[in-house]
Amino acid sequence: MGIRNLIVLLMMVVGYWFVMAGEDWTLFRGSPNSQGVSGSKLSESLDLKWEFQVDKGAFEGTPLVVGQRVYLGDLDGEVYCLNLSDGSVIWKSESDSGYMASPAYRDNLLILGDYDGKVHAFEADTGKELWSFETNAQIDSGANFFGDVVLVTSEDGTLYALKSKTGELAWKYETGDQLRCSPTIADKETFLGGCDGQLHRVNLETGLSSGEKIPLGGPTGSTPACSGDTVVVPTHGGPILAISLRQNGIKWTFNDAERSPEVRSSPAIWDGIAYVTTRNRRLLALNLEDGTIVWEAVLRKRSDSSPVVCQGRVYVGAADGRLYAFDAKKGTELWMKELTGGFAGSPAIAQERLLIASDKGTLFCFGPKSQ
Repeated sequence: MGIRNLIVLLMMVVGYWFVMAGEDWTLFRGSPNSQGVSGSKLSESLDLKWEFQVDKGAFEGTPLVVGQRVYLGDLDGEVYCLNLSDGSVIWKSESDSGYMASPAYRDNLLILGDYDGKVHAFEADTGKELWSFETNAQIDSGANFFGDVVLVTSEDGTLYALKSKTGELAWKYETGDQLRCSPTIADKETFLGGCDGQLHRVNLETGLSSGEKIPLGGPTGSTPACSGDTVVVPTHGGPILAISLRQNGIKWTFNDAERSPEVRSSPAIWDGIAYVTTRNRRLLALNLEDGTIVWEAVLRKRSDSSPVVCQGRVYVGAADGRLYAFDAKKGTELWMKELTGGFAGSPAIAQERLLIASDKGTLFCFGPKSQ
């Protein structure tokens, strides 16, 4: 093979790798900045391809999709690695605790925190546990990665930066109250919405605060979503806030007690719009610049499931087991499927598949309709 042909082949392989990597879902909200947007293709017409059922179990996390593998932990303490094509088990790991948090993946490392506050690191290929780290309280949400560290929050009010290879503590940042969100990353900062009612900005190179804490008016467990200068974070009490990073202050507040009396989900951001589900059966689409309503959809039941955007459509699950797709610009309902159980976890969209797991212990996988 000539040098030129070899270079072309290498470029094709590298390009293919980037395409495949871009189609994976490796974090709770799909990306380090937690925008809840998928780069995968997804058919407008979906069929249920398979179901995976855990006997007497339940899921609250969001599954990961890496290549042709699916990863998820359940509330009974099992971590599953499944085949994306048919839902068959590749490996399973068991522990004495349970997993409410969503897993996180990078470089064959699978990170998952449990009820008892222990961070587990598994070899993703085999399920072998590589290391663990003890925090002082329950871990509710997924990890994130920066450089050679894993970032994990705990209800003990601490953000832990752990060395990826060993699990040793690199540094920690303490808020003084519970943390239930995933750490959102933009540039060299992470953003944390705390139960202390503050948005925290942390320098990821030093582990120190990088700006004044911004009062949110109430506690939050939602994972902030970041787009450019703007961070969007809802509060448990209902108000949804946008923060300007340049000004280190509030850009706008959406405060409507009827539409948004309580929020337990995390926002998505796509094309100048923030999408948030509320406990008064609403999916809200808010203008990212001023917080005005672009459109709203009324669901049949409340939703704690965080929305995900893919190819101009917003997908979200609800507490009654319904899974919806809406036009992301107009709010028109495009598709709805009634499933068993309810959804606290969120959809994961990757490799032309949509996966979502229910509180009745069923993981559903949707794909394009068979011809």
